[in-house]
Amino acid sequence: MDIHQLRSWIFELYEPLENERQYIVYDEQRGNLLIDAPPFSERALRLVRGAGPASLLVATNAARAADAGKYREALGLQVAAHADDADGIPGGPDLVLGDDELVRPDARAVRVHANGYGATVLLLRKAGGVLVCGDLDLASDAARALLPLSFSVVLSARRSPMWNAGKDNLLTLQDELPKPRKQFGILLQAPWDRAYKGRLEDKLVPHDPIVPREVTAPREAAMGPETLVVASAARDLVERPRRPVQRGGLPPRPLTAAGETLASKRPKSFAEDWDAPGTARPPTTIANPATDIQPPPPVVAPRSIGDRYRRLSVEELAGVPYVDYIWGGIDLSPDGSEVAFSWNRSGTFEIFSAPLDGERIFQLTEANERSVWPRWSPDAKQLAFLRDRGGDERFDIWLVDRDGEHERNLTNEPGVMHRDLAWSPDGTKLAYTANAGAKAFAVHVIDVTTGAKRALTEGARDDVQPRWSPDGTLLVFGSRREDVRTNADLYVVAASGGDATRLETRGGIDGESVDPRWSPDGTRISFTTDTRGRQEVAIAAYAEREIGRIERMTDSIHDEYGAVWRPDGRALAYLHNEDAAVSLRRVFAVSHADHAVSDIPGMHASPDIGPDSDTTVFLFSSPSRPWDVYVTRERAIEARAITRSLPATIDPETLVEPSHVRYPGAGGDEVPALLFLPYAEALRAERVPPAIINIHGGPTSQHHREWNVVTQVFVNAGYVVLEPNPRGSIGYGKKWREGNRRDWGGKDLEDVARGAAWLGDQKLADPARIGVYGQSYGGYLTLMSLALRPDRFAAGVSVVGVVSWKTMVETTRGDLREYLLRELGDPTKDADLYRERSPLTHASKIRAPLLVLQGENDPRVPRNEAEQVVKALRDGGKPHEYHVYPGEGHGFRVTENRIDALRRALDWFDRHLRRA
Repeated sequence: MDIHQLRSWIFELYEPLENERQYIVYDEQRGNLLIDAPPFSERALRLVRGAGPASLLVATNAARAADAGKYREALGLQVAAHADDADGIPGGPDLVLGDDELVRPDARAVRVHANGYGATVLLLRKAGGVLVCGDLDLASDAARALLPLSFSVVLSARRSPMWNAGKDNLLTLQDELPKPRKQFGILLQAPWDRAYKGRLEDKLVPHDPIVPREVTAPREAAMGPETLVVASAARDLVERPRRPVQRGGLPPRPLTAAGETLASKRPKSFAEDWDAPGTARPPTTIANPATDIQPPPPVVAPRSIGDRYRRLSVEELAGVPYVDYIWGGIDLSPDGSEVAFSWNRSGTFEIFSAPLDGERIFQLTEANERSVWPRWSPDAKQLAFLRDRGGDERFDIWLVDRDGEHERNLTNEPGVMHRDLAWSPDGTKLAYTANAGAKAFAVHVIDVTTGAKRALTEGARDDVQPRWSPDGTLLVFGSRREDVRTNADLYVVAASGGDATRLETRGGIDGESVDPRWSPDGTRISFTTDTRGRQEVAIAAYAEREIGRIERMTDSIHDEYGAVWRPDGRALAYLHNEDAAVSLRRVFAVSHADHAVSDIPGMHASPDIGPDSDTTVFLFSSPSRPWDVYVTRERAIEARAITRSLPATIDPETLVEPSHVRYPGAGGDEVPALLFLPYAEALRAERVPPAIINIHGGPTSQHHREWNVVTQVFVNAGYVVLEPNPRGSIGYGKKWREGNRRDWGGKDLEDVARGAAWLGDQKLADPARIGVYGQSYGGYLTLMSLALRPDRFAAGVSVVGVVSWKTMVETTRGDLREYLLRELGDPTKDADLYRERSPLTHASKIRAPLLVLQGENDPRVPRNEAEQVVKALRDGGKPHEYHVYPGEGHGFRVTENRIDALRRALDWFDRHLRRA
């Protein structure tokens, strides 16, 4: 029997726990056998149900038995455990096992050791003998108790499966154990142990040999029932009141005519009546599914929610607060008790903190100016943060006491942008980057007591994300200093100053190494790299300013990034971007075993792990949930929200969740997108509604499954909304991200235009009534769409959009100018391209009505950009409106301005896309 045959009746539950596996044995007649189970949670229940209903749960040791009672209540199964483990099961087991007993005719339970070293193993009468050995360490003395047994396959909760010659490999391992024998854990830390672990793992690598049936048949026949010991201690089933499962997500079980639940009709003992009908279904086709939660399939027609639908006003939706996820995210205090974040609950973003236990939230600043990027000092007595004025992004560094009583401007440089805050380990200094002296961003250090500051790098090219080594002597940072501007590397520099040293992480391959972070012991650096065609998390050994061995943490086709170390150094949390949903996962540094920390459909961001290596805080958002702070722990059933931004007056069910779709774009390439269909009650009796294409900025950005108030306003008002991720977007690999390099306004524009055509072809929207909306680069593509694809779009709204690349490169901030040189080309050598791809060149071709919205203090796309296209429209007598928001920058940070801008946009589309 080969691996594929074996997996046709054994399902591997690999996802719920890190570095662990549990198994379901399929049996259509007797009911499925679940061997151990993950910690009880909704996710685990979904996995077990998805694999096939189980009739019996065998707990192999006391630790595994803790949640057995909960599974019994939720799934209507019986529980079997050894007598020594019986006290660990609330209500006791239904089947008490001895040291060597029959669990069912094809499964024998053998006690091999006391709890802590594996306890009970199961021998299954399949494939010449399948040994499921739970937590037993195969490289321990306890495993010697397995040697008298006959088996071919070994399935362990702690190691990779041995699909063939399992006993031979086990014998080899036992012979190789050193004298005196020593116990080996899952992760071996000493150098000698690590070397030996490599030898062990060489033997335990799964492989797929095909064993001829004529070989396995005699072995299987030799394991007949006469060779097994009959069980002697079986408990009758004791019915007990059912307790609700948390979150109330499980439907009540149907009752029989006698008033019993169907679960009470199961056999009274699993040592008798094996002819009871089973409820198993065929196994899934994927042995180890990457996740049990998938985005819903594309919706082809609006659905109705009846009386639950309510038309939400712009004021309601645009007035919903949210936690900032762009400027620095959140920060957990060094003792792990309190989290700091920036929240616009009061109308502008201010700094807040909240203890993880309890419901209290404290507002620490009240400046009515944007305050972001909170970072706790190592002693947790104060917070550093950034604050700008009027949205100009010229952030100064400020300090505020933990009680919020005293604030101090640490830098006081109004014309300079400061960012990338990082405290030194001793708490006396802050590292940051700044563009002082009109130079590129350089790494600086400031003394928080005296205010004395010095630059550690020259600022010839932008340096970003400085992070202190654990001993405080070095900083690692990212920069693009090579001749090839598109390459990014890691550098280290002494905290006292001196030359920066480039770390070789790319192996001579063009690409990016970014987001470096020291391991807690300072011997490794994690970073994100794309040299293999996607963003992925890697770990590099570090010593004396040189990089040693580099290991990629995961093998995936999806972009992964944003890794943070667990304080014990054993694992990292990271973000996994799949079909516009970003989940939070954890991967172990040695074994590379990984699993989901939180994979609720939506977008996770800014993870931070407490000193116990068990508590994780993060930001989460979905199309029906604004950005909030959440906390979870290793054994938690679900994450708990610390902030709750969505008002109780808004029912999340009235907010629309999208479908992830793909449509044919330029050159026949599939373009990924999110499709939002309004509820039937919002359509105003229109059979084929109007639509709006909402284009994201960047262009190296992405529409995620996250809170987007613009889209929700439009879809709630009855518009179909398509959020395309055209070439140039992140989240779909390096090739797609670089697909519009030196081609801005080319194939990416065609991708957008074909999205509009696709809506019409699919009868999802009226092709004569499609509008286009975008901010920043999305505003640029809005202008280009109206000018060069006038047959596709009937109206447009451009928010802080680029109009002329020539004037843009002359007037924008230095780091953005460098970005333009890298992605679009040199403005002198490529002057024709700059001119051809500028909306100003084609403004005379715009026919559809256009609304232009602009921030007065925009440091990225200066106000002059908007005024150039407005003048061209005015001179040409084209229908347009123009509005400037005082005290705003690149986007609208003040709630009342955000409401006004969205009201103007909705009114504009209603005026030009609605039928009279």
